[in-house]
Amino acid sequence: MLSLKRALALAFILASARVSTAVAAGETITYEVGGESVRAYLAKPAVLDGRPGIVVVHHFWGLDAHTKGVADRFAGLGYLTVAPDLYRGRLGGDYGLAKDLMDRLDGSRAVAIVKGAIGYLRSLDGGAARRPIALVGFDMGGRVALSAALQAADVQALVIFYGHVETTPESVMPIQVPVLGVFGTDDMVVRVEEARKFEASLKAAGKQATIIIYQGMAHAFFDESRADYDQSLGNDAWIRTQDFLKTALGPVQAPPPAAVPPAGAPSAPSPPGQ
Repeated sequence: MLSLKRALALAFILASARVSTAVAAGETITYEVGGESVRAYLAKPAVLDGRPGIVVVHHFWGLDAHTKGVADRFAGLGYLTVAPDLYRGRLGGDYGLAKDLMDRLDGSRAVAIVKGAIGYLRSLDGGAARRPIALVGFDMGGRVALSAALQAADVQALVIFYGHVETTPESVMPIQVPVLGVFGTDDMVVRVEEARKFEASLKAAGKQATIIIYQGMAHAFFDESRADYDQSLGNDAWIRTQDFLKTALGPVQAPPPAAVPPAGAPSAPSPPGQ
């Protein structure tokens, strides 16, 4: 059963579906990686002030509305967030196309793009802020995020949602940051045995890790656009992710709510022609 604290937090999330109006609208940005101009989705609070950052690494389907929505949600919590596009603007409109895009993705290029996104976040605020940054990857993006962490990406935390992982203590030894892994027992893509071997390997290697395996959950249960979506456990995973990030990156101040004019106050004039 859920604790009272977690149940109240779930109720708050369900009642607060909209991202804070103090978050600036997301925008498409570009940054350079190895001579390539990489597109990315940037979601940021109205005030930056050196706050922690998140790099969201998209799933098998590409940089779609779900991934951008996750970035918006992180920004709504107060994190400066960027989601790089690994597919050069293409989306997997069906399973075959998505698989083709994933199969054609060069692993070294993907890791370089993620590292470039980390550098981009650190370049904001005039490069003065040494902001802590976490990698958060979903599905294929979970594997890419893990690969980046294994290759000395300059981050302070790693979150993997149902991505393929390593299964020996030797393979996870290069990880130098706290890890949160989220999996399901009924996942037919990333089998529960793989998740459990990952957990055992992290423990044997002496790494700081929390592995959550939800009973009865299939693949992509956090993705509201997929058949396996589960709202209750998806929200629980979101709360656990927030708790993990607060510990790993330090507390972050959420953007203040937009001011509400007093009753009877005149509204702002509409632009001409409206």
